[in-house]
Amino acid sequence: MGPTSKGENGLGQGNLFSDDETLSKRPGDTLPLYTPALKQAMADEAPAQTDAKSRLIASYIAKFQLVTGGGLYIDGFAAPQSRAHKDAWTARRVLEIAPPRLRTFWLCDRDPAGVEMLRELKSQHHGNPKSRRVFVYHGDFNERVDEIIRSGRIKKRTAVFAFLDQRTAECHWATVERLAAFKGRTRIEQLYFLGVSWLHRSLTQSKTPDRLSELDQWWGSRGWERLRDMTQIELSETVAHRFKTELGYAHTNWWPIYLKEGSRRTAFTLIHASDHPEAPKLMRRSFQEIYGYREGSPTDGQDDFFGERPPGGMLRGR
Repeated sequence: MGPTSKGENGLGQGNLFSDDETLSKRPGDTLPLYTPALKQAMADEAPAQTDAKSRLIASYIAKFQLVTGGGLYIDGFAAPQSRAHKDAWTARRVLEIAPPRLRTFWLCDRDPAGVEMLRELKSQHHGNPKSRRVFVYHGDFNERVDEIIRSGRIKKRTAVFAFLDQRTAECHWATVERLAAFKGRTRIEQLYFLGVSWLHRSLTQSKTPDRLSELDQWWGSRGWERLRDMTQIELSETVAHRFKTELGYAHTNWWPIYLKEGSRRTAFTLIHASDHPEAPKLMRRSFQEIYGYREGSPTDGQDDFFGERPPGGMLRGR
């Protein structure tokens, strides 16, 4: 990890906001007690990684909707993963962003109890404001995604965010491809979470035909077997690289979500894929708001966290 990259990943290209608008943190600081961009404190007693994930996504979309003037939101695995901590629920936090400029939401989950929670959330936000529409889908997102894409509500010039917070390997690569293939002014932006802290165990211990088939669908082939010996960084870089080289996104980066406050251990990585030139800068600013300036993180101006892409190869990391 060396100096901040100024290449195609969009980092180091200057600030969109003045210094007064930037949340300054000392190098030792971690999760701030209050995030101005969200106008809310951290969720009480929620797992640190769950709270950080939802705050990062909500902070980013709150900024991006001001750039795009609105947009649509797809959540493929929308029920809260930590059911006892609805205050750290990403779908709820995104629906509560003010001003409420996102117009249409598709919330999908296959768990009946989770779907009931989504319907309750819908009752609070559908038609509030009047133009807002919230659709709840009960079922496997991999099977329902085409209904959303073909709904007629996604126009060529519409900004669309697809949030894919899979537990381990539930999101099929074919689903990611279908989202990327939608032909608009820009591709549907994808916010894809990878559970790197436990994915390796799944890759090495899965033996049954059903489980091997699930992994084949997740990766799109049996090629996932080569991931078994990779570090978390190499795994994150490899998946991010697929979004760029196979799907053609202009900007792809990955962002660590730490296991606990103050920890350097990573629970998840967010693969962020977008065609919009402002997207990497806005995500970096949101990450900074959640974690502050941390040595060895994407907010460390001394380091090149994302590395450089060798031609036809993976990102370089340590």
